[in-house]
Parts: sequence; C-alpha cells; structure tokens
Amino acid sequence: MNELLKRRKRLHELEVKCYTMQIINSLKYLHSHRIIHRDLKLGNLFLNDKMAIKLGDFGLATKLDFDGEKKRTICGTPNYIAPEVLNKKYGTKCDIWSCGVITYIILCGVPPFNGDTDKEILKRVKAGEIKFSHPVWKKTSTEAKEFIELLLTTDPKKRPSAAQALKHPWIRS
Repeated sequence: MNELLKRRKRLHELEVKCYTMQIINSLKYLHSHRIIHRDLKLGNLFLNDKMAIKLGDFGLATKLDFDGEKKRTICGTPNYIAPEVLNKKYGTKCDIWSCGVITYIILCGVPPFNGDTDKEILKRVKAGEIKFSHPVWKKTSTEAKEFIELLLTTDPKKRPSAAQALKHPWIRS
C-alpha cells in the first residue's frame, strides 16, 4: 500500500472506501479472536495481484486472555498510535484508531497528526484534533469525514468496534 500511495499521492474516495472496508473486515476477524495487531500502518498493508488488502507483520500483535482485558505495553508507530496506547491501557479499539489514520492518509496523502518530531506527533495524537484543511477535503463527502472523525475519537469507549464501523453509512453506501 505504501508503494501505491507513493506513486499516486492519494486515492479516490471509492477506492479508499473499498480498502477501508477490507481492513475493518480483517480487524473484525482478528478482534473476534481477541487479537490486537498493534502496528497497523501503510507499510504493513499488502496488495495481492487482485488489489485486495492483506494485513502483515504481526510482530507486535498480542492476544487478549479475556474480553475486556487491557494491555499496557507502549508499541506502534507514532503517526498511527492511539491515545490510549500512550496511556498504557488499551484493547482492540487501538486498531480502529489506526484504521482511521490510514483512511485519512490514503484520502489526502498526509497523516492527520503530523509533526517534525515523534514528541510533537504524539502530543497531537493525545489532543486528537483532526483538521480537514487539505484541498482534497473540499471534494470529499461529509460521510467520509464523519467516518474518519468517528474512528479517530480519542475516547476508545466512544470509538466503534470493527463490527459497528462496518455499519457506518459511508461504508455501507
């Protein structure tokens, strides 16, 4: 996916919707088995010969022992890391956050929480302030922006599960 984005700069909204749906379906499967990927990012998304998404690099993945268990290890990539990971108390919804970041990036070509240093990026992640100031957002549907905002909700209790995200009007349309 990284290579595709480097070549194309950003993808069309319909393509993004298709890829996002595939990612969320993969997360739904993982999360139903209490597995958290913990390093979901463009570099860990692979496209097969039919342009279907495959999740890869499960080196940081972990399995929850029971529903509701919270992990405490900080891991992941700064641009994609969820705020609750920084607070050392998280579950499967940290992957949903990362999916929101990916959706934002492939729609406009830049990360939602950017900065010159990791410290600056992580400060913006904690604040969770999303800006739709890139010119591409003027041509992007309201539903897509609402979907991204929902996935990038800083409170994981208010963030949808993978199954709930698949029911969002933008994904279903």
